[in-house]
Amino acid sequence: MDLKEIQHLAELSKLEFSKEELENFALDFASLVSLADKIKNANVKSNRVLSSIDLKDLREDDVKESLPTKTVLKNAPVAKKDSFVVPRVVE
Repeated sequence: MDLKEIQHLAELSKLEFSKEELENFALDFASLVSLADKIKNANVKSNRVLSSIDLKDLREDDVKESLPTKTVLKNAPVAKKDSFVVPRVVE
């Protein structure tokens, strides 16, 4: 990605960056694209699974009592009907 594309994405995202930050992003994006290409072109057909999870090695679930609702909500800026109230982000 070139600087113009990165600047455009920043504007769409309502973000502001210095020229140095944009240049760093360009290098980071180039590295990510290069890594994605390596993964995309990796030969995985001849590879076999090296390990798997043995269910007996997993810990048992420990059921514990939940915190009381009043305790959870006591530091909430706004609570209503036993729930947190947060700003709407989807119209």
